[in-house]
Amino acid sequence: MYEIPKEIFAFVNTHFSDCNNEIAHTLSTFPGIREEALDSNFIAYFQKRPGPFKITSSWNIRYEAHFIGGGNHFDTWEVADIGLMVIFRRKGKIVRSKMAFLQSKKLYPANIRLVQRDPLNRMGMGRLLETDEEHAELITRKNVSFNELSKYKAFKKDSQQQIAMSAFQNRFQINMYYLFYNPLCIPHSIVSPLEVEIDMTDNIVGCRVLTKNHLDEALSIHPSSYRPSYGDIKYMLPKPFMDDKHIGGWRLEYFVADLILGCKEGLIDDSPNFETLLALLRQKSSPIAGAISITIDLEE
Repeated sequence: MYEIPKEIFAFVNTHFSDCNNEIAHTLSTFPGIREEALDSNFIAYFQKRPGPFKITSSWNIRYEAHFIGGGNHFDTWEVADIGLMVIFRRKGKIVRSKMAFLQSKKLYPANIRLVQRDPLNRMGMGRLLETDEEHAELITRKNVSFNELSKYKAFKKDSQQQIAMSAFQNRFQINMYYLFYNPLCIPHSIVSPLEVEIDMTDNIVGCRVLTKNHLDEALSIHPSSYRPSYGDIKYMLPKPFMDDKHIGGWRLEYFVADLILGCKEGLIDDSPNFETLLALLRQKSSPIAGAISITIDLEE
């Protein structure tokens, strides 16, 4: 391997920070947005910035992003929504690659309901066909508020998805990660339907990342089927999440630029042609809905 210059870390941090800001602003503005739409926004941010970018005279960097979509999943459940890969090259040759799997969960206000299974089984463009009742619910004027009691409603302790994630993690001896979509700040309140655009404010909370093990430890006192709140994650996490900057999880940009690029988190593959990663991804079918890669190349 080689020593990555600070300019590369800063470049990646800036882009993932901007992506974090955009996603958090979208959720702050439209709290009813579907979780998978936030995943798509994540992927779309980097699809618009493919590069390559020349960072210094010797270093370049390139993003690649793909929406993979549905399919068969590990043990019939998706174990991650987004796969994040970093590829390190020297004179074009692979010297190391890294992978991290992120399972995304959105924070819900109390008066926005969770719909995980469509009772009408609408597929494709059919998902755009709302019933009169669904339309009425969307346009009914209401105050929508996030606070520390707001829940990650699509997360249920000891659910089949959680069991599948644990099995995947244990089988391949890797860390699984949660990506929590939060608004810009908590508490936060808007009136829906919107009458004016909401200005971007400082991103105090935003997108946060945790290992599954850290979250399992924090929720150990709760019974099965418990749905955690933002307050649970904020106050019950162990170290290193007691520091102010890591409250509620690592910021997305810190996780990627400091922990993944810095080889402190994620699965490391030192094989020349991704043998370890390919073997992992061949299990059933790709266990992710979308993927982002960062390729860093030292030209000398």
